[in-house]
Amino acid sequence: MRTFPSIRTIGKVLVLVCFTLALGARAQTATVAVFSLNDFHGGFLPDARKGIPGAPAVWQTLDSLRAVYPNSVTVAAGDNFGGSYFYNATDGRLMPDFFSRIGVTVSALGNHEFDDGQQKLADKWSTYRPAGWNLTYVCANIADASGKIPAFAQPCATQTVTLPGGQTVTVGFVGLLTSNTPNQTSKSKLTGLTFNGNYADVVAALKRTPQYQPVASADIRLLLTHVGTAMQDGTPVWDDCDAAHIATLNDADFHGILTGHSHAPVCGRINSMGYPVVQGKWHGEYIGVIRFEIDLQTRKVISAQPEIVRVNPDIVLGTKQQAYLALLGEQLSSTQIEGHALSENVTHCTRELVHDRNSNKLCQTEMGYMVCEAYAEALRTTGHMPASTPVIGVSHFGSIRGGFPEGQIRILDVGEALPFANKLRVFRLTGAQIKNLVEFGLHNCTYGWMQTSSLEIDTTKTGHVKELAYINPDGTRTVLRKKSTYLVVADEFQAGGGDGYSTDFFPRSQELFFTGMPTSTQAFIDYLMRRESIPAGAVPCIVPYKKMKIGRWGQRMF
Repeated sequence: MRTFPSIRTIGKVLVLVCFTLALGARAQTATVAVFSLNDFHGGFLPDARKGIPGAPAVWQTLDSLRAVYPNSVTVAAGDNFGGSYFYNATDGRLMPDFFSRIGVTVSALGNHEFDDGQQKLADKWSTYRPAGWNLTYVCANIADASGKIPAFAQPCATQTVTLPGGQTVTVGFVGLLTSNTPNQTSKSKLTGLTFNGNYADVVAALKRTPQYQPVASADIRLLLTHVGTAMQDGTPVWDDCDAAHIATLNDADFHGILTGHSHAPVCGRINSMGYPVVQGKWHGEYIGVIRFEIDLQTRKVISAQPEIVRVNPDIVLGTKQQAYLALLGEQLSSTQIEGHALSENVTHCTRELVHDRNSNKLCQTEMGYMVCEAYAEALRTTGHMPASTPVIGVSHFGSIRGGFPEGQIRILDVGEALPFANKLRVFRLTGAQIKNLVEFGLHNCTYGWMQTSSLEIDTTKTGHVKELAYINPDGTRTVLRKKSTYLVVADEFQAGGGDGYSTDFFPRSQELFFTGMPTSTQAFIDYLMRRESIPAGAVPCIVPYKKMKIGRWGQRMF
């Protein structure tokens, strides 16, 4: 007699079949995560006031993410250093060691990668490079005088992720750098280089070359860019001088974009293709993450989810990270600059001083005034000039990377506020030339107002310069005359055309040379060492903008 299985038995079989099919389907997919660190700026040391979690916390966060997503790669989106006095003081030796520890071997070029010059960029820390580690810079839109990508970079690169069981997934990266780099880097560091802002055309041209073939064959293809983004009404948008060009980059060949440069936390989808995009602010405050689901049979990307993960500065450190924190402490205590330890106290700040391009870049700040006065004092000291000699210090806003907290100020704090240690240059300019310089500086809204010392600026109702007067240390006021000449001190970056300043403002034919002039940072250290406290007793009560609404320091005065 023929028998038939019961309904319950059939149900069990169906469940088993479905479960088996589900397992089979699941076994054909894999999750691969791409982690991105951008604009680290040599932020090794924790600084709660600036929101810098420090390298050990970044490392620990990456290890925690890898525990969740073991199939991963980690890359950098440029500006790995620059703007860090600690990095400069330690000769950059910690950078390759840290990247080796966290597994970064591919990075976009950032504008600050040129801070040490093209030769050191090509060197890639060979003196301090850990055994078995190297760094590949990717940048497709840079060219040297011959029209080729310089030897220190290549247009693209790939990395391989080995899955459990031995299968692999390849991730390809095409690099791009903001075309605005010439305005944000000393011209002397960029000799012979050009930066193409037609980003979409650059990528289209690259795809027609043999160099692109490894990326074309990769399972995941990403743009690794030092081209800024920002959030606008909850949606990522491009923040770049050539934003219109990169917005037209809507190539289905790519699965996502990793960005840097604009120092903003960004997460979402961008361009009409809806690319997932991430940017982790700066100094390692966030880690950018894009999680990809891959069909291992078809080698297709099924889904891509962007996320940014905040780095908790109070995260519990593992044994490796604790040892690394101790190493940083040893470097801080043992490193000296011109006979002064980084941990040595310089002066006392009676209250917090703010200098921040995100909050008060359109005004004269106390930090800006003191830095410019330090430049003026450096010239008087080097040139053996009496205190009554009129000297005007000027500074672009961005060279000053922060203010001071209330309390004791160390050499390190001074250096991190003014980290670049640029050469100081002296010019004898006419009153008319200084007026033109100040006029431009007061309307340099993109990069922030030019900072000055001992200048009273009389403006029209529309904010244009009407008259300038020099305020002598004894309080006397001298109106600058058009044809009379005056000494002006600026750092090399500004005088060399950085942050939008034309070199015409600082004619070489009117430059004066003084042997023994300190760097910008050393001049500021010397200035502060001569004062028991700041700003009280150190900054005179001046009227920065006579015809403007006068407010407290650090407030916009229009």
